Amino acid sequence: MNAVPETPAQAAVFLEELAKIVQKSSVAYSADAAADLAAHIRGMAEAVTTEARVDPARLSTTRQYAALDWYNEIKAVVYAAEHRPTL
Repeated sequence: MNAVPETPAQAAVFLEELAKIVQKSSVAYSADAAADLAAHIRGMAEAVTTEARVDPARLSTTRQYAALDWYNEIKAVVYAAEHRPTL
């Protein structure tokens, strides 16, 4: 991602997506450590959403747009050279 999130909704969605990626990471973390870190990151996303009083409709729309962007990013990471031996 080249830009810092501009809204609390974008920050929350970024953290949610980061948690998904971390939890799937078998290269850098053990399964238990990845799950623990992902849970911590999800907690951060929930805190941002709650403290900033993010509108649920805006959060939903932001998630939909992020899903399109992150789908391509995840594919790029999964097919990176360092992941190929484990596929």
